[in-house]
Amino acid sequence: MPRPLRADFAGAFHHVMNRGTDRSQLFGNDQERATFLASAAEAAERYGLEVHAYCLMGNHYHLLLRSLDGRLADGMRHLSSCFTQTVNYRRGRDGPLFRGRFASVRVSPDAHFVQASRYIHLNPVSAGLVRRAEQWRWSSAAAYIGHAAQPRWLTTGFTLDLFDNAGSARERYREFLDEGVDINTRQFYIDARMAGELRSGELGSDPIVRSSKG
Repeated sequence: MPRPLRADFAGAFHHVMNRGTDRSQLFGNDQERATFLASAAEAAERYGLEVHAYCLMGNHYHLLLRSLDGRLADGMRHLSSCFTQTVNYRRGRDGPLFRGRFASVRVSPDAHFVQASRYIHLNPVSAGLVRRAEQWRWSSAAAYIGHAAQPRWLTTGFTLDLFDNAGSARERYREFLDEGVDINTRQFYIDARMAGELRSGELGSDPIVRSSKG
């Protein structure tokens, strides 16, 4: 019988997601989006998390993280608590903002990692909110391709190093985004959503071709 996947360990990569309660709007305005990113940066520094990609949508968020010390749960608990407390105070309300505990997908640190990065950055494009990923202000796509300043807490080098075999890594990553989400990755997330449970998933069990790498 196969050994169960460990939820987290030092060096593990995770695609982390959560939604607002009852799929309600999670971010009411830009101030709340900025608060979320500040809380994420604080959690990352305190609990040894590297932030490799992010995207804030209307009623949910995506983060691509590396857990340096195996403390993903602690970091996400801190992020959720800080954000909820601050937003509740500003809105004059109480109670949870998130539907529950965060969901996460383990990501293997190879071609599957860049597929997860692309999936996250293309969320606004898939939703019809923008035509190009870098046009969405509340994601890390623009920082990756050099159209926006990179926050000090965002790590892009690991991903871009996978595209530096010829020409500009940032340009090759932009071309990679333009190709769209590959069919295997899209089906993985469709199946995960249909199952209603992402915590036990792992993106990397089957080979995925990284076409932009050559």
